[in-house]
Amino acid sequence: MAKKKKFKDLPAMGRYFFDTEFVDTGTGFKNDFISIGVVNEEGEGYYGISTEFNIAAAREHIWVRKYVFDKLDHHSTWKTLEEIRQEILDMIEPAREVEFWAKNGSYDNVFLCQLFGGMGKLREALQREKGVEKLTFRDTKELLRAAEDPKIPPMPEKDKHVSINDAHQERHVFNACKKALDKQPAPKPII
Repeated sequence: MAKKKKFKDLPAMGRYFFDTEFVDTGTGFKNDFISIGVVNEEGEGYYGISTEFNIAAAREHIWVRKYVFDKLDHHSTWKTLEEIRQEILDMIEPAREVEFWAKNGSYDNVFLCQLFGGMGKLREALQREKGVEKLTFRDTKELLRAAEDPKIPPMPEKDKHVSINDAHQERHVFNACKKALDKQPAPKPII
């Protein structure tokens, strides 16, 4: 049995912004994970493209071919799901709590969790490897609403749907919303 790592003096929070791309394989509830981009608060990023997705389905799906598949880096850079899993773990810094932020997080969260074998396995890996006590998934669309939709420069069309670019955009959205929320007056207590 592997020894549990000991962590001392962990930072309170680590935030990561991410995006995934995937293709509907047409087999009921099954979608194939294509890629993931993960960016930390400082803007350092990780981009992983899977060798294990259904390439034929990606080519046949008109939208996925045009907006995702044709924009992928050369196939020589693609990695196994095991390599992607480990490289994501390597990127995460030890902290007591980790937040993952994504737009349309319900899809992205599922794929991130599935990379690790499910929500419980992701939590276990982060706790074992990084000392994480609490894992939270957040949606930047909710943050945009709370910040009353601050003006954020749009991404160039050519950069959209490349998961690392979209992850960087989620970081920009977070920072713009945080700045807008910091300027808002404090809510008055309801008595």
